[in-house]
Amino acid sequence: MLWFKDLISILYPELLVLSAIVIAVFLSTSKYKDIIWITSTLLMFTGCVHIIKNQLNITEPVQILSGMFIADNLSVVFRLLILTTAILLILGSVKYTNGFIHKSEFMIILLSAVLGSLFLVGANDLITLFIALETLGLSSILLAGYSKYDLRSNEASIKYLLNSASASAIFLFGLSILYGITGATQFQEIKYKLLQLSGDGNLNSSIIVVLLILIVAGLGFKLASAPFHMWSPDVYDGAPTPATAFLSVISKASGFAISLRLIITLFDFTSNLWQPMIITISVLSMIIGNFVALGEAINKSSIKRLMAYSSIAQIGYILIGLALFRTETITSSIFYLIIYSIMNLGAFLCIIAFGNEANSDSISDYSGLSQKRPLLAFAFSVCLFNLAGLPIPPAGFIAKFILFKSSFDCGFAGIVLGSIALITTILSIYYYSLIVKLMIVDKPSNAVLNMDSNKESLGKSNELNSAILISVIAIFIITAYSNPLLKIAGKTTSSISTKNQLISKGFN
Repeated sequence: MLWFKDLISILYPELLVLSAIVIAVFLSTSKYKDIIWITSTLLMFTGCVHIIKNQLNITEPVQILSGMFIADNLSVVFRLLILTTAILLILGSVKYTNGFIHKSEFMIILLSAVLGSLFLVGANDLITLFIALETLGLSSILLAGYSKYDLRSNEASIKYLLNSASASAIFLFGLSILYGITGATQFQEIKYKLLQLSGDGNLNSSIIVVLLILIVAGLGFKLASAPFHMWSPDVYDGAPTPATAFLSVISKASGFAISLRLIITLFDFTSNLWQPMIITISVLSMIIGNFVALGEAINKSSIKRLMAYSSIAQIGYILIGLALFRTETITSSIFYLIIYSIMNLGAFLCIIAFGNEANSDSISDYSGLSQKRPLLAFAFSVCLFNLAGLPIPPAGFIAKFILFKSSFDCGFAGIVLGSIALITTILSIYYYSLIVKLMIVDKPSNAVLNMDSNKESLGKSNELNSAILISVIAIFIITAYSNPLLKIAGKTTSSISTKNQLISKGFN
């Protein structure tokens, strides 16, 4: 019965989320449906406590379900990050979902997406990987189109469905080739077969290139990185804002975690083939994301479209660590992603709060917000300044400094990538600061002036305000405890590869 004990101990957070889904289903048609968010947050908080207490300091990876799921530092840290951000997102969705006829179903779908994300970051087998990825993908499609009487939401769902189906087909084609070459589904067995074939000279490099292109393309869609980003602006803009926040934070975090596990675990010995792909994606994401986001800010269009292009740029920064393929760079990317998740979620929570009261997502309507809602304007400004990398407080600045420094220490390729990142960061400072200036300096817009009298608004939410407060406090806490967090990121890196594997080949 030792295997059963390990199974319960490792999958305890996932079982709690599954329990939350079952409870939500039973309560959805009862008079107690308004407490679904309470039971869900309590169960996920219990899962967070279990991970911190029993798994965070794990020394040796533990495989369960015949090796299909692995608990190592990578899965533990990202599962904790997913649960934490999901709790804040649920708090931020309570008031928003009051506008839905069947609001409990939104919570059920959101919990299903969270469950898929949890299994995705711990996947150690191609079957587990694809099932978890599709659970996350299908749930995300339903979230994007949940506001079924809104034509923009319908459009977002259809676009996400079509693009997701295409990306899944491409990704599955790559996985099928991988299985055809090795005859195995577990990652360790696949790696052993690939090394064996490579040592015997029977591994055709052309097939590996095709395989990597298909896999990287599928992962690029999930990360919404350029040039696979075309779906994200329309989906982010049309989807309900909590769904947009989920796609921008939790979906990206789980996508990056599985990208690290797949590429580093299976293809570290072919880094000369996939590094140019990741470098290209990183550069395109930084340039396209920042330049288009700048245009969105100048035109004062939708704040969610701006955040969509901002997220594309941010994933470009995060991919620098994988592109340079060193211990220090991957550690700094994980560190940056953790901080990015908190400050980006905080920004989206502020957008939800403004939308609830002003019934608008236009950038121009944020004008003069500080005169009507000074605390909301302050919280939004803190999140935006940190996304820009400004030291107000210096959590975002520290994250970008460590990431850029690790890049500049990696020779010519690192200097080029770091320089592009630095230049495009200057652009991001401008458009993030433009929104802050709009909120603090400019005269109040009609939407701001009518916030208290708007009959169509949902009004204030204590749960949402609590989530925003927690996010802002977390940014300040991270500033004070950035070094322990960096050490955790370092342990996460070491759990997926050895130091001998993480060296840059052919780019020095």
